[in-house]
Amino acid sequence: MGLRSIGLATGRVAHAAMQPVQRVLWSRAVAVPGYHLATQAALAWGRLLGGDVRREGDLRVVSGLPEWAFGRGGTTVGATFLTRSNVSTDVLAHEEVHRQQWLRYGLAFIPMYYAAGIDAHANRFEIEAGLERGGYLPRRATRPRRRPTAS
Repeated sequence: MGLRSIGLATGRVAHAAMQPVQRVLWSRAVAVPGYHLATQAALAWGRLLGGDVRREGDLRVVSGLPEWAFGRGGTTVGATFLTRSNVSTDVLAHEEVHRQQWLRYGLAFIPMYYAAGIDAHANRFEIEAGLERGGYLPRRATRPRRRPTAS
């Protein structure tokens, strides 16, 4: 049995051992309270810094924050989107997907997100939320449709 085989076997054992832990961490009974805790903490942070709070569907948007108070153009924590002024329809649609990810995983979303990598182009959570809508990729130009020619 070579080192590669030992490594593969060890990986399988570790994966099997983690499945019950993942099931508990990602259960709604654990994820939803974590989601609500994260939402309230982010709202408190935004209010403390004098942000303006409004609702956009299930997302709470806190705008007018200093740029050091969030990552990149904005950050969603739980159901709260923290930003300075980045509130376009596309960005809010992108952040709504992150809200749903928080609801699905609760506080486990934090290490999962960072484990997926800081490069948004390779991060599965950013890809799921839509790189174009999130401003990570330029909008693709849409070509006008060609009209059929009369014969």
